[in-house]
Amino acid sequence: MFNFYIGLVNVCLPTITEFFGASVMTATWISNIYLICLTVSVIFLGRIAGMWSRKKFFMIGTILWVTASLACYFAPSAEMLIVIRGIQGLAAGFMAAVYYAILDKTFPPEKLGLAMGCLLVALSGGYAIGPLVGGFIAAYLGWHTIFLAVIPFGILSICVYLLTAQKPEADKDLELIERKKKYENKDPPFSRGKIYSILIDYKGAILQAIFLFTLTYALILAQKMGFDIFDMVLMAVALIFAALFVWVEAKHEEPLFRMEVFRSITFSAYITGLLLNYIILYMAFFTLPFYFQKVIGVPVNISGILISIIMFTAMFLSIIAGGLADKIGVKPLAIAASISCIVATTIIYTFHTGTGLPLIIIGLIALGFGYGLYQSPNNKMIISVVPEIFKTQVSAMMTLTKNLGSVLGNCFAGLILSSAIAQSALSSNLTLVGTQATEFMTGMERVFLFGALCSVILLVSTLDLQKYFSQPDQTLIKTKETS
Repeated sequence: MFNFYIGLVNVCLPTITEFFGASVMTATWISNIYLICLTVSVIFLGRIAGMWSRKKFFMIGTILWVTASLACYFAPSAEMLIVIRGIQGLAAGFMAAVYYAILDKTFPPEKLGLAMGCLLVALSGGYAIGPLVGGFIAAYLGWHTIFLAVIPFGILSICVYLLTAQKPEADKDLELIERKKKYENKDPPFSRGKIYSILIDYKGAILQAIFLFTLTYALILAQKMGFDIFDMVLMAVALIFAALFVWVEAKHEEPLFRMEVFRSITFSAYITGLLLNYIILYMAFFTLPFYFQKVIGVPVNISGILISIIMFTAMFLSIIAGGLADKIGVKPLAIAASISCIVATTIIYTFHTGTGLPLIIIGLIALGFGYGLYQSPNNKMIISVVPEIFKTQVSAMMTLTKNLGSVLGNCFAGLILSSAIAQSALSSNLTLVGTQATEFMTGMERVFLFGALCSVILLVSTLDLQKYFSQPDQTLIKTKETS
């Protein structure tokens, strides 16, 4: 449902921008505010849900999400649409904070791999079908209707969850509950306020939220004004809050993030690779609809079909890649995926105003290969390389990394495009021709040149790391023994 919705909105961004006469910066906010609010809230909400009730959190989040989607349909302006999508992103945080934990505790270990494979197919399928459906809805029913199309899925998820038997351990984090009892049984016992302050880590959550929001806001402002003094100050503020977050987490008794997990070179390399893979994907999701609709004059529904090629390819590869990782290891697949990303970004870099459909499809399929081959093996590597004590945290970090990569991909693409073409040209209802088309293609070349650089770094992150796969790094073993 999440990815289906994101795909619906992204493919309609040019149409929404044109309808409201909004700037590229506003279009970026429409896309990003949802992911920003989801990203900054998911870890914090996961802690609270584990102590209270994951089922209740899921229900509250779904109801709020459906209500916000209905409100988006009636949004009278781009600014109001941004506000409502921010609320909807927070509601998505309620759901995203718990569904991985529910899945992990519901299925036995021997079936969890299959369940995760099915989840990846669903995620890729949502991305694939979203642009396809969004394009047709926008073309024949109007872009407002995309916000109604997701409501039945929300209602269905509520019904399925209510009718499905849940294990008690799936509703709460029993380990977190035990730690809560430990503080209650101290002599003298800790007060309720102090216990929740320790377990929920309010300071860490606030610092994380300010860091991520300030960083993204600085990138979005830079699209309009370039890196002026104000934008540089914002970047400096973001770095300060990032440093404060690391410092607070290192000293906190029950941190949101256990920083010692980054002592693993393997973990650090592959979590960075996960971030880069999503940045590459979302730069394409942001840029290509403008290219299809504004430069080569493709209707919005056909644009949706073309974008969906990426995720249909990834959907069919995800389970295959997961099975192959069990047989031949992670490294060969990660290398192949990285090379596919290099090939894809290079092909798309060569696109021009007269590029033929066959080359466009080849570039999109190559990008789908790069995403589909990488995700399942990479996720397996990240989970396998850390001891059990870190697995809950690492699962949350993977969700955070995915969302952060999505936000940064949109921001980088919008920023780079705006360095070459005026925002007014992209927000008009006219096809780009002549000088404007040339300016856009210059910006698009820069986007995918940066994407190729990210792909090369992605390839480097996969090299000479296979030896770590069979057992966790020694630094983490020592950490586990002393925990």
